[in-house]
Amino acid sequence: MEKAQEEIKDLTQKTLFQKAEIKKRFIERGAERSLRLRQQFIESYEQFLNQSLSSTLLKGKEKFLKLKNNLILELRKSLFNLIQVKIEKNYPAYIDFLLNSIKEVTKTIDKPQEIELIFNERDYSYFLKEHDKIEKLFQNPVEINKDRRDYIGGFKISLIGGVISYDYTIDIIIDKISPFIQMEISKIVTDTKIKEIENDFEKFVKEQKQKITEHLRKYDQLQT
Repeated sequence: MEKAQEEIKDLTQKTLFQKAEIKKRFIERGAERSLRLRQQFIESYEQFLNQSLSSTLLKGKEKFLKLKNNLILELRKSLFNLIQVKIEKNYPAYIDFLLNSIKEVTKTIDKPQEIELIFNERDYSYFLKEHDKIEKLFQNPVEINKDRRDYIGGFKISLIGGVISYDYTIDIIIDKISPFIQMEISKIVTDTKIKEIENDFEKFVKEQKQKITEHLRKYDQLQT
């Protein structure tokens, strides 16, 4: 009986020890799993915030750039319309502008060579009747022709049978001043406000990361 009691006592102790070991391992595994889940949650949450930040900033910049481009296009369109209206209202003044512009370039092109001035249909019809106004500007023979492409005004020059050409149409003139237009638009529509919004959103994301870290810290305290 004594021997049996000793064996039972040893078995009970072993059983209690095994239970304690099992419980300890279970707690350790639970803690490891909890730690993994906690870390995965932090990483997923931060990844979500970072993606949201990048996406929002990118969309903001795209909208801002689209706004500037639309303003530039609208300004160019308005400029074309304004010039066209002024030509229609005061065609003689426009002709004076053309003659003065042609006179300026004669300094470099008025040589014994084939000189051809090319106009849109309306201006060609005018100078066909008033060809002497063109001839007075040149010492060498000059020919005038109608362009196959229509535009609101200006002229083109072709030399030596088209080997050399110059484009002084109003379309090209406006293209050349486009960088200036963009600079003026940039002065009016600055990106200062969009940068302020970006900074505010970055600050918000940082605060959210700090909040979730603090929330998890308090949760850990409750578990201990």
